[in-house]
Amino acid sequence: MKAIDVKEAIGLPICHDITQIIPGEFKGVVFKRGHIIEEKDVNVLKTIGKEHFYIDDIPEGTIHENDCAIRIAKAICNNEDYNISHVSEGKINISSKIDGVFKVDMKKLYTLNEIEHITITTINNNTVVSKREKIVSERIIPLYTKKENIERLETLCAHSKIFKVMPFIKQKICLIITGTEIFNGTIKDKFYDTLRPKFEYYGCKIIKTVKVPDNKQLIKEEIRKAINAGSDMIVCTGGMSVDEDDLTPVAIKEEVEKLVVHGVPVQPGNMFLLAYEKNIPVMGIPTAAIFNEKTVFDIVLPLLVCREKLNREFFLNLAVGGLM
Repeated sequence: MKAIDVKEAIGLPICHDITQIIPGEFKGVVFKRGHIIEEKDVNVLKTIGKEHFYIDDIPEGTIHENDCAIRIAKAICNNEDYNISHVSEGKINISSKIDGVFKVDMKKLYTLNEIEHITITTINNNTVVSKREKIVSERIIPLYTKKENIERLETLCAHSKIFKVMPFIKQKICLIITGTEIFNGTIKDKFYDTLRPKFEYYGCKIIKTVKVPDNKQLIKEEIRKAINAGSDMIVCTGGMSVDEDDLTPVAIKEEVEKLVVHGVPVQPGNMFLLAYEKNIPVMGIPTAAIFNEKTVFDIVLPLLVCREKLNREFFLNLAVGGLM
């Protein structure tokens, strides 16, 4: 870059977006790249601390920040359909076009950010996102970078995705409420009113609710009925602890094909259970879900609605940050 006194810049094009900051009032681009400096602009430049003006003198074999941002966006979106912003201050933001769950390949992201001057930042993995919500932002650090840096990034992104948004898929839910005290009407069930709005938020519907006493065989029969009836997801509530009367976990384990976890390193909701009958998830929800706004169930539900099949490793990785 060549520096000249700002008074001598009249008639010359700006080579990068210039930011103005007025504390508490404004932060943004005051002059865009390519703007031709006029006499009236000189005072504005001075008020934002620009005593000198820089003109393009970019070395051969390098790429300007704006062009880098455009190429990075095209590479990491990998022909997927996202909202891609215009370049501003050398930066591009990418947002989702759908409601869903954001997934990012963290190892791949790490590799891309290892490339000189590249910065790609995302929201957290497994975050629930809404349509038009920002999920990725990217730019290079200096005004220009070597051509091979961008070409390396493009090569790494050519054959695999760095991120995606998994769409919600409407599910038919069967809710099996266990507990002799609820079945007999001794106490009122609170699970239905707690869980129903959470299912509906993701477009799911409870198609059947059944109350069952603490009887292992009856619980097993209701699980099998739900499977045969074509439920997409089966949720059993209550009776998930170590008490001898808590027969729900035993019933699920005996009736369902594959147990993934019973007990997870997340609080509240330690006693959560997940099993699968083929591709149908069967959950055991502990009573903590009634008394806490968020439990491990709230982490798991959106992923299951997206039809992601979870394994034990997923739950073990929740331990860091699992104290909610």
